[in-house]
Amino acid sequence: MLPLVSVIIATYNRSNVLSYSIRSLQAQTVTDWELIVVGDACTDNTADVVAQFQDDRIRFINLPRNIGEQSGPNNVGMGEARGAYIAFLNHDDFWFPDHLAVALQTLTTQSADFALATGLVIQPDKSIYYLGVMPQKRFLPNAFVPASGWVFRREVLAKVPAWRSYRDLWIYPSHDFLRRAYQAGLRLEPTHQFTFLAIPSGNRVNSYRERQQHEHDYYFEYLIRHPERRAELLMTVLAQANNELHYRSWSLIWQGVKNLIKLPLIRRGIVTIEWRMMMKHPRKGDALQALRAVRGLAKLP
Repeated sequence: MLPLVSVIIATYNRSNVLSYSIRSLQAQTVTDWELIVVGDACTDNTADVVAQFQDDRIRFINLPRNIGEQSGPNNVGMGEARGAYIAFLNHDDFWFPDHLAVALQTLTTQSADFALATGLVIQPDKSIYYLGVMPQKRFLPNAFVPASGWVFRREVLAKVPAWRSYRDLWIYPSHDFLRRAYQAGLRLEPTHQFTFLAIPSGNRVNSYRERQQHEHDYYFEYLIRHPERRAELLMTVLAQANNELHYRSWSLIWQGVKNLIKLPLIRRGIVTIEWRMMMKHPRKGDALQALRAVRGLAKLP
């Protein structure tokens, strides 16, 4: 019998935090899923960590050659997926128990192709911000929603069949995937609910080299085991945002003016974030090379 949802986790040598992501999937109220964990030629004990779950819904594929970023493993995962819906879960992120249920409800009630969840991102200084909030109440390609916030219908693959390699892009492959889905005329709808937590490795120095996990230990215990605390955390973030509104009123007014200028460009498919990335990283692929350096990973050829 085919699963309802195929979940794909691309991973590379972070077995110490991968288990938390998988456990957050196992805690979902929707239980009709399969998980495809695709290792980017992992050399640590990732295979053993996956095997210890002893869950027939979970399988592990380890690629023979390291690609160096998630586009390759995610493409393999999509090729293996059997579900009517496809979701991604970054190996260092968590889902709250209602993530899949909320996304599937949005896809059904809004007749959408793509559901985009809102999340919370934990910064290295312990501050917490919203991720994926859309002031326009709909997706525009300047918005950034990490792959952990996506759930989409299988039919999307007919129009956006693959992730593009970082070598061909100034922006990140995940951002490019969403932009192409938008340009293909697919309906991308925000869920308007906070259903995932991100602890990004890209702004934590040597996160891979040092196998950092203390934040995952803390937040999994604090939030996933006690999901009622999500409301408490949201109130903390709201209070923080209100303080910033008070102290940054002029900068927010300027941001509003910039948005008025950018919006017509975005609607024409001109993504201003790509301009900024091009200025900062002139060569295609340099943005992800910079991320690898922060994470403590070697530069790719």
